[in-house]
Amino acid sequence: MDIPTGFVDKARFVRVIFTDVEREYDALLHLMTFSFDSVWRRRLLSKINFSRDVTILDLACGTGLVTYALSRRANPNTLVVGLDLSAPMLRVAKTKRSTAHSNCRIEFMRAVGEFLPFRQNLFTYVTVGLALRNFANRIAMFKESLRVLKCGGWFLSIDFVRLRNAHLWPIYEFHIYRVLPSLGRLVSEYWRRTLIYLASSIRIAVGPEENCKLLNQVGFQNIGIERITLGVVALLSGRK
Repeated sequence: MDIPTGFVDKARFVRVIFTDVEREYDALLHLMTFSFDSVWRRRLLSKINFSRDVTILDLACGTGLVTYALSRRANPNTLVVGLDLSAPMLRVAKTKRSTAHSNCRIEFMRAVGEFLPFRQNLFTYVTVGLALRNFANRIAMFKESLRVLKCGGWFLSIDFVRLRNAHLWPIYEFHIYRVLPSLGRLVSEYWRRTLIYLASSIRIAVGPEENCKLLNQVGFQNIGIERITLGVVALLSGRK
C-alpha cells in the first residue's frame, strides 16, 4: 500500500482509512493486539500525575479509548479534550459518554494535530495513543504540542514501532501483513484495508530515536524512550 506523505493528501488518506471501521474499532483492536492495547494504555497513564488538577489534550483520540481511560483516573477538576480529524470516530467516542463512568469533564473536537485550535500554555499533558504514525507532519504536531503545553508539561506518545530484533521481525511482519488482514476480511473489506494500512505504516515508520531527535529539535527536554512488549511499541516522553 502506498501511503501519501504530503500533509493534505495524508490527512485525507487517514480520514478515509478509518471510515466505516469505527463501530468495530475497539473490539477489533483488543482482538488483534491480544488485549495488550489495554496494557499499553495503562503504561501511558502511569506517566501522568492524577493527584492534582490537570488539563489533558488527547490527540488523534479516535473512539476515545485513551480519552476515557484518562477521565476515569482523573479528579473532578480535570479537563480532558479528545481531538481527531475523523467525524465518524468522534461520533462513536461521544456515544460512550453515558457509560464511560468518567470522573471529570470531557470535550471532543474535530481538528488536526498540526494546527491546534487552542491558545498557548493551556495543557498539562498532550497524549497520543497508537497514532503517531498517522500524522502527516510530525514536526508541526510536535511544535503545536509544545506551544499549547504549560511550562513543565509533558508530551506522551505510545505507538507501534518496527522491531529491532532481526529474528522476531519476520514473524511479526508475517502476522501483521498476512494474518491480520485475513482476519479483517472476515469482518469487512474496510477492515482488511485498514489493517493493510496498519502493517504498511509500521514498516515505513521512522524509529522512536528519530522522533526523539524531532522532539529535541522543536525544544522539548528530558526526552525518553521506553520499549514495551518485546519492542512492539515504544513510549516517548518529552517535557516543556
